[in-house]
Amino acid sequence: MIRDKDIGRRRNVTRDKSYRKMLGPAAWGRLAPEVRARFSAKPRRGKSIRYEGTMRSVDLSFMGWLFAQVCRLIGTPLAPFRGADVPTSIGLVRDDRLKGVAWHRIYTFANGRKFVVRSTKCKGENGEFIEHIGSGFSMRLKLSEKNGGLVFTSVAYEIAMAGKRFRIPALLTPGVTTVTHEQLTGDRFRFTLSVDHPLLGRTVFQDGEFYSVVSDR
Repeated sequence: MIRDKDIGRRRNVTRDKSYRKMLGPAAWGRLAPEVRARFSAKPRRGKSIRYEGTMRSVDLSFMGWLFAQVCRLIGTPLAPFRGADVPTSIGLVRDDRLKGVAWHRIYTFANGRKFVVRSTKCKGENGEFIEHIGSGFSMRLKLSEKNGGLVFTSVAYEIAMAGKRFRIPALLTPGVTTVTHEQLTGDRFRFTLSVDHPLLGRTVFQDGEFYSVVSDR
């Protein structure tokens, strides 16, 4: 795994203080050391950070499945299939256009069917985190610490039009998105994603276990 003391020594990563600043020193200090190390690193230009693992569950309600299909018109923010024990890889690369880090999750479903979920996390004009999901759509994110893990929670969905950003009513979205990065043992961590709609209940749930792939490429 990438340890905090090694960040900056490796050819593929550089130090990133944005998560620490967003959380504040107290909450940052409560994170597991391995979580702090992962979120203190970002890929250098032309390099990548990689994780491999398995999504034990990729689940969608009927409305979640419908939202996922519609979202394919604007990008690939949600995996549109259901599955169990789905081999999944995660790649992080620099996104110079949005001045952030692009996250690619590559799912290999049954019969070798692959699907790539893409989004870019970056800092907004007011210092908050924004996750861009395609075609001008984005989520504003709140960061928090829970039991030593890092939690991302969506607080608003927005769309950019004519140089302005407009908030999308909550009822027209898949729901509040919560992603948790929880340390397990060694270089392994748990990734969970849930989406909860105010009227429809849980529309999306994913739960997986991953490990770091150290590379200097």
